[in-house]
Amino acid sequence: MTEPAGHAAHQSAAGWMAEAKRRGLFRVGLPAPWGDGGGYADIAATARALTLESGDPSVGMAYAVRQIATRAFIGEHGSPAQKQRWLPALATGEIIALSLAVSEPDAGARPKLLKTRAEKAPGGWRLNGRKAWVTNAPVAGLIIVIAIVGEVEGRKRFGAFLTPRDAEGLDIQAGDDAGKHGKHCPVVLDNVFLSDDALLPVDGDAFTRLALPFRTLEDSVGLSVQAAAFETLLAKAATAAPAEADGEIGALAGFAALIHMGAEKAARALDAGPGREHHDIATLVGVKNLNALALERLAVLPGGGADSADAQRLFKWFALMATVARHARGVYQARLAERVRAGAGSTE
Repeated sequence: MTEPAGHAAHQSAAGWMAEAKRRGLFRVGLPAPWGDGGGYADIAATARALTLESGDPSVGMAYAVRQIATRAFIGEHGSPAQKQRWLPALATGEIIALSLAVSEPDAGARPKLLKTRAEKAPGGWRLNGRKAWVTNAPVAGLIIVIAIVGEVEGRKRFGAFLTPRDAEGLDIQAGDDAGKHGKHCPVVLDNVFLSDDALLPVDGDAFTRLALPFRTLEDSVGLSVQAAAFETLLAKAATAAPAEADGEIGALAGFAALIHMGAEKAARALDAGPGREHHDIATLVGVKNLNALALERLAVLPGGGADSADAQRLFKWFALMATVARHARGVYQARLAERVRAGAGSTE
């Protein structure tokens, strides 16, 4: 893994992505010969390092989402031709941002409610629909769009389309966030034509094979970013705390260590083998809940350090992350509850 070097913070997210390109960090976690041949644990470690160095978890998440999507969608499921076309530019940073477009207005990522559709056309497909909450879309050079490609016995079938930013009819509605990394915005597809070679070869099963596992991949790798953000927040709040708060600061430092250890464990589980059965759901749920409890205690740490502008910015980021994928987290917890009720000796 290529490690981020020491570097002054306080530059924009765009500046950090340019720095990641300069350091060769876009090769991390991607398959050889284009990447370093590492895994998701390497992506998580690099995202954590970028978060600590920048002091901004949106930098770490923007990097993580880019690398995860590149590896999981193109590196693991792309055809040889698709890998050869896209991975060199993604690994070098020629394409500096990649986005995944699944969720839709008033539907979230629930497959029964998704409406974006791809209709077969001579030589390719015509895509129409609207996507919401597309991370990195304001700067994305490539967007992977999940769209309905048909129905079988009343069940929707989904494809994943590699959609270049300059595709005619693609409207990235970035507004004031145009050119900003780590931002989210709607994307509209108005009769966008894509050739047949833009469709990832997953036989109409893109939602089950790609979109659903991606949620767990992003959550698991994102734990390392959350761990780094909590450590940053704790350090800011502790500087203003009186000496009598040392006991509580020490307890919070213990929480931080456990959160970091759990985040590393969850990321390593992703590299154990293909398939969602290898994702460490118990650790994922445990770390997220421990982080939430630790944040509650940190918010009332004496001294007012948690009220500073920098600290409040981090609290707002955590609050935003808590609203993302609530349904998925509920599913994880329900699955663990089933194991407990069944008398399973372990939640692993």
